Amino acid sequence: MTHEPASGWREEFAKIVGDTYVLASAQEIARAEANVTGLHRRVAALVRPASTAEVQRVVQAAIHFRVPLYPYSRGCNWGLGSRLPVRDGACLVDLSRMNRIREVNARHRYAVVEPGVTQQQLYEYIVQNRLPLMINVIGAGGGTSMLGNALERGIGYFSSRAGTLSGMEVVLGNGTLLRTGFGDESASALTHIYKHGVGPGLDGLFYQSNFGIVTAAGIELLPQQPCRCSVIAKIRDAARLPELVNILGELRRRDVIRMVTHIGNVNRTFDTLAPLVYEQLGPNRRREQAEALLTQEGFGPWSAVSSVAGEPEEVRHAVGMIRRALRGVASVAVFDDARLAKISRLLRFFSFLPAARRKASVLRAVMPVYGLSQGIPTDEPLKALYWGAGLEPPSDAVVNPDWSEAGYIYVLPLFPLDGAVAGAVAAEAERRAAARGFKPAMTFNILDERCLELVLSISFPRSQPERAQSAQAFADEILDIYAAQGFRAYRVGVHQMGRVVRAGDPFWETARAIKRTLDPHDIIAPGRYSLD
Repeated sequence: MTHEPASGWREEFAKIVGDTYVLASAQEIARAEANVTGLHRRVAALVRPASTAEVQRVVQAAIHFRVPLYPYSRGCNWGLGSRLPVRDGACLVDLSRMNRIREVNARHRYAVVEPGVTQQQLYEYIVQNRLPLMINVIGAGGGTSMLGNALERGIGYFSSRAGTLSGMEVVLGNGTLLRTGFGDESASALTHIYKHGVGPGLDGLFYQSNFGIVTAAGIELLPQQPCRCSVIAKIRDAARLPELVNILGELRRRDVIRMVTHIGNVNRTFDTLAPLVYEQLGPNRRREQAEALLTQEGFGPWSAVSSVAGEPEEVRHAVGMIRRALRGVASVAVFDDARLAKISRLLRFFSFLPAARRKASVLRAVMPVYGLSQGIPTDEPLKALYWGAGLEPPSDAVVNPDWSEAGYIYVLPLFPLDGAVAGAVAAEAERRAAARGFKPAMTFNILDERCLELVLSISFPRSQPERAQSAQAFADEILDIYAAQGFRAYRVGVHQMGRVVRAGDPFWETARAIKRTLDPHDIIAPGRYSLD
């Protein structure tokens, strides 16, 4: 359903949050509408509440004035729409001012955070307080929201973030404040220890939904381990991808590898590492030179990376099993802090040799990615968005890609953990992308013992609108092809919501019935994973 907002809603929002935090000028709107996907949606205004109470009052005012709201945590949903609403005319609810870390429990390994808390902020809190904890980092930059990414079921470096939340605090679309699990009982000691509470579990309603605005939740943290290392496996023949996937999948099933394994193609390698190598080259540096250095260091058509952690003897045993399983299939390198420090010293000592300088450049480029395997967030991978689009990435601070000329679209389908399937879907993506003049960057993530995620991205310069349109058409085409084979995306962009919801389907009709109960006026994010 759609409504024409009554007049005076901006003034009412200003009474709640203050004049400073209602943004409606042409410049502010244009900045909010800019995004790397090259999509266009009309935004009515932005409101920036600072507390749950203010969010509740904003929702109640929006009900009165019939103003659709589109909430976002930090707006870093790059490649899928950033902060754009699914439909035109919504007022964006920017939750970045709600950035309190309410609690961190080291013994039970959870943090209670608001939507504006970034992974960099939580990481620094853990380090400053010397807690034996880690966050399940993602590679999308330190400024991404912990809560926002988890609600999207984002995939972390070590595991999926789906299902990692507990004790949610939610302002429903009808204005009610809901606390899930045991959070409905005052000061329950179990709220973030036993997430299910008693009775129907409601937490799942607020992942990828538009039933309310989550204003706080507990999120699981990881324990520090006595020993941790990164394992990199590289193949030189693309035809061996199915074999590589099957071997790594079997290692996961046998619990030798316990964390997400990331298997990236050469385009992903170049997009991620080449800009960091490029920065170190001289004044006559060239893109081709940076990519050639990576090729010389053995980064071929596909490279896999995973993290192994535990007691020292456990790690040694697991690494030995990985080496034996991949013998004759892939070259394997193992890195930890001590080994990297030793290599760095040797390369400095032999820096008069061109080969040593080359290796040192590649090593420095790899370090931020290695940091992810240690649970350290970084902005450096964001430079991939520029590199893939043929642009020179910023050399100092990484500016928000939404406000650059870089264009980027993600496609995120799931598949069974099967090497033959991986080989076929990769070939299909390469063929379809090449027909449109794109080089797809692909990463297969082994999520667990059964499931494989494909992170497929297409880059383009936004100064060429026809390339943006072609990229969006490719994303739609490849998702339809995979869906026809029974493989569906677990997460889609704002321009693809209508492709995944289906009127008449019992699942989506049930979701619609829930929406009409919790948000009877269709105020929260109309069209987001929803028929309404």
